[in-house]
Amino acid sequence: MHDVVVIGAGPGGSTAARLLAQSGLNVLIIDREAFPRVKPCGGGLTTRALSLLPPGYDTQIRAQPIKWMFEGRKADGQSRIVTTLTPYSHIVERARFDAWLVEKAQEQGATFHPNEAALTIVDAPGGYVVKTNRGRYPTRYLVGADGARGISARALGIPRARNGAAIEAEISVPPALYDAWRDTVAISIAEYPWGYAWVIPRHPVLNLGVGSFRASQLKLRGMLQAWVEAKLGREYAQDLRPLGHPLPHRYRLQRLAKRRALLVGDAGGVMDTLSAEGIYSALWSSTIAAKAILAASVRDGGVEAYDDLLQRELWPELRSAAKVALLFYPLPQFWSKCLLATPHLIEQYLRVAQGEARYTSLLAIGKAAFLKQAHLVRRSY
Repeated sequence: MHDVVVIGAGPGGSTAARLLAQSGLNVLIIDREAFPRVKPCGGGLTTRALSLLPPGYDTQIRAQPIKWMFEGRKADGQSRIVTTLTPYSHIVERARFDAWLVEKAQEQGATFHPNEAALTIVDAPGGYVVKTNRGRYPTRYLVGADGARGISARALGIPRARNGAAIEAEISVPPALYDAWRDTVAISIAEYPWGYAWVIPRHPVLNLGVGSFRASQLKLRGMLQAWVEAKLGREYAQDLRPLGHPLPHRYRLQRLAKRRALLVGDAGGVMDTLSAEGIYSALWSSTIAAKAILAASVRDGGVEAYDDLLQRELWPELRSAAKVALLFYPLPQFWSKCLLATPHLIEQYLRVAQGEARYTSLLAIGKAAFLKQAHLVRRSY
């Protein structure tokens, strides 16, 4: 019997497995894909995420932008660039990055079964049995890290998160064009309901995408094609081969632990509902999960403490992010103009990304800016 079976070998699953294995537990990781595998994602790691990675993460970084270009409506043609002294984002290629994290877990003693799909999770005395297309694995504890579309949440009877959607394309460009974007991430919100469009440099390609937390009525593919044409030119918008992925998120935290099992990362829907950053939340929730399982394994008990730890250590920041998102996304035109006129709001967000400030301060500044603008509008009448 394994001490822990981890379903899903993304950043969350691999991190939980690494921490548990280095503490002496017998850990098995199962993933339906062979690694390295294609993973649609912009690949942005905020600076605050770096402390949660094992040593050597710098070998995985492909770009470190220091410029944030915020764009208004295309019709207005306005933009503003904010430059930071140090990188606020560290761009990785998810295929290589995820494979590297799995290797780090294996170095600590975890066993990895790639290309093996978990089919069912069955309750058993003192734990579970995970049945796959290749075998069955009894385990004392279970980590569901299989993303928004995995089986873990359903099998454990834990309500799934809401799902937005994103679509993106990686575009090969000449060196001169890449160099023009090397240090810059571009963001536009004005014409993307409950979401945004982006350009992210990741040597030697540019990643362009469009995402929304309320995407069901949007034609994302057409929006992406128009965005690519606007940023790079018509020739780059032809024959796009975009990939899509869900954006699982919650505005209220559900209980994500049940008996001896728990959910981390996208499987639990613990995404930042303002930035759509999922890697940081996956790393942090998995760090908390490892702490809860290690404590439970000593007394051979349940992992209910995971929910309390999430509520105390991760959710306060995600709750503040959700409050900012609920203030921000319903009024994209208003905030687009506001951010162009008041770059200190952008600077404050970048400080959050760098781990130098918290969302609570951004929320306070955002509320003040909103009230000031509303007062000016009333006076104009």
